[in-house]
Amino acid sequence: MKTIILTTLFCCLILPINALAGGHKEVLPMVDITVDPTVEAEVTAVIHETARRWSSQQFSTLLELWDPNEPFPTYLGEEQQQWFVGWERLNAYLDPPRPNPAVEAIRQEMFDIQVKQIAPDLAIAFFYMHFEMKVIKAKPFGEDIRASAVLRKTDKGWKYIHWAESPKNPKVYIEDLFEQDVKPGWDEFYKQAQKDKKAYWKEKRARKKAAKEAAKQ
Repeated sequence: MKTIILTTLFCCLILPINALAGGHKEVLPMVDITVDPTVEAEVTAVIHETARRWSSQQFSTLLELWDPNEPFPTYLGEEQQQWFVGWERLNAYLDPPRPNPAVEAIRQEMFDIQVKQIAPDLAIAFFYMHFEMKVIKAKPFGEDIRASAVLRKTDKGWKYIHWAESPKNPKVYIEDLFEQDVKPGWDEFYKQAQKDKKAYWKEKRARKKAAKEAAKQ
């Protein structure tokens, strides 16, 4: 009963918003951005290296991927209350004096990476990050996060000067949870259900029509 009530509330509150949103969850093909192949490959490599270093549990090594000559690096994780601006806060986040005892392991993977060069020495990367984490006395959890970064070309390669993670709207996130709970085989069931529904109503209309004609006789 609780599930029925929650589902009903979801339909009443969320679906009208979806109708007004105009296909907000439609997934379109990726746009082919014209960019120097070397720049694209080098920036993409930095993004993948970021995931590798998070997964290594050696979080302080991530600082090596940032431009040391940037006076005000900016960083926003999805769990943060505010932007981290400057080296003091970035260092405290990635290289704290003591490890967080609650975090047991983190695993990351980057995908659908796209690169847009905006100046000879500047590029924007936007991508998706699959994030998994295990905290103490809890089961591991995971999610896909949208992220973007600005990188500067230095003598030592492309380095970060800006990083931002963009969490989904809570309503969209709840929708995703509902959608993930659909069991495999739905597509086949749906096609057959549509055929059965169409056949049922066709037969029902035919019976109704036949009954009317019989009543006239």
